[in-house]
Amino acid sequence: MTMNLMPVEDALARLLDSAVPFARVQEIALGDARGQYLAQDVVSRVDVPAFDNAAVDGVALRYADLDEPGLTLPMPLRIAAGDPPGTLMPGQVARIFTGAPVPAGADTVLMQEDCEIADGRVRLPAQASVTDGQNIRPAGQDARLDEVVMRAGQRLTPQAVGLIASVGISQVRVYAPRVLVLTSGDELQAPDEAPLPGKIYDSNGPQLEQLLIQSGFAEVRREHLPDDPAIIQATLTRALTSPDQRPDVIISTGGVSVGEEDHLRAVLEQQGQLDFWRLAIKPGKPFTYGSVDGIPFFGLPGNPSAVLVCYLMLVLPALRRCCGAENVLPEPFRLPADFSVKKAGKRQEYLRVRCVPKNGNLVLEKHPNQSSGMLSSAVWADGLAVVPVGRTVSEGEILSFFSFPDLLG
Repeated sequence: MTMNLMPVEDALARLLDSAVPFARVQEIALGDARGQYLAQDVVSRVDVPAFDNAAVDGVALRYADLDEPGLTLPMPLRIAAGDPPGTLMPGQVARIFTGAPVPAGADTVLMQEDCEIADGRVRLPAQASVTDGQNIRPAGQDARLDEVVMRAGQRLTPQAVGLIASVGISQVRVYAPRVLVLTSGDELQAPDEAPLPGKIYDSNGPQLEQLLIQSGFAEVRREHLPDDPAIIQATLTRALTSPDQRPDVIISTGGVSVGEEDHLRAVLEQQGQLDFWRLAIKPGKPFTYGSVDGIPFFGLPGNPSAVLVCYLMLVLPALRRCCGAENVLPEPFRLPADFSVKKAGKRQEYLRVRCVPKNGNLVLEKHPNQSSGMLSSAVWADGLAVVPVGRTVSEGEILSFFSFPDLLG
């Protein structure tokens, strides 16, 4: 590996070590949760469930009454979900339905398929075929009063929102960073404009905005900067000094390398401290990290697939750590390659691949064009396969695979 290329693992470690919790926190209604990260533990207000209840439709009884196979017992009670539990006397059974409270005196529920119900009586099976306490969901099985059910730093997934609602919580405190996305270059034009000679449509701005929103960072603002230092300076000054606009994170694409037209880098360095890294990552290589007026800054390459890979593997983990998350990257799957790579590379490569069935197993199929300027390959793909530095790949060799949903989840 070329000595002046920083390994991806080292870059990620440096980003995580320097992460500082976001200061901007909001209290929001649970129904407004959009995948944000909790800024405060969630403590249950109740036991869940609040009472012992039936897990199936059937019959509630005392396990001790099953001592005589074929015995029929009277069934004076009928308890549906929402009914009071009532009391069961020895030698009686109760008709019960899923979610209904188990009556006092009962300790077991039989599925209706396992007993005969007729004329207000129930014929019972042998005790040996029944487990004491079966088909009862005990009070507090899911959560206990005053128990921490979600920790600060955990993400508000739909299932997490459901759990929080189940313990009687309607408001949560979440990290709410403002993210400013800067796209740079006179060559860029908006997608709604007529195509002009020498121009290209901006894809990085819309891509980054959607990546951030899907990652749980809903407050995103985009600015396009021309190759004019004065305008760049004025735009940054306005953003940094306005209470309503001042961001908590700045992410740029293009303009921070060492070329003559990379004016954004020079302006940023006047207001902060930037560290230009050459990373052993493909696609991508030039990467800038630092702070501007105390705000974390990430400078990404200009090619759209490089933006995607660098965001998913470096920027997003750092943002998650700033939200208190411990696990900032998913565990990769290990799947066989249905392709070969004959030349070892000097950079760790993230190939756009998809999972396809072959001979009863899933294998990784590589898109034929891995150009960093192509986004169609990322739309085609299910995720990224990792080829470490200095490695070739033989067909059938096992590689680490990160799916896009797992990376963004």
